[in-house]
Amino acid sequence: MHERCTVCNVKYAKEQNIGYGINYVLTVMMMFLNIVWYYPLFGIGFSDNSLYYFLATSTAITILLQPWFMRLSRVLFFYFTIYYNSYKE
Repeated sequence: MHERCTVCNVKYAKEQNIGYGINYVLTVMMMFLNIVWYYPLFGIGFSDNSLYYFLATSTAITILLQPWFMRLSRVLFFYFTIYYNSYKE
């Protein structure tokens, strides 16, 4: 295996897989963003079971979107941590 990339000259290193923190942020953010569309459509109250319906719906949507969150968090982690120079020196 080469020590550096032949195209961009980035040094290869073992992946540390630290994208879990970004995935956690995306998941929590999605749970709160569900309020933006759920509250105007159905409303959330404490006098009935609508809060539980919201939590169940929000959890189901977040679990369904989790494969995309995993990929997106990995890509964002790489964008934030790996320096890419498009010009060869």
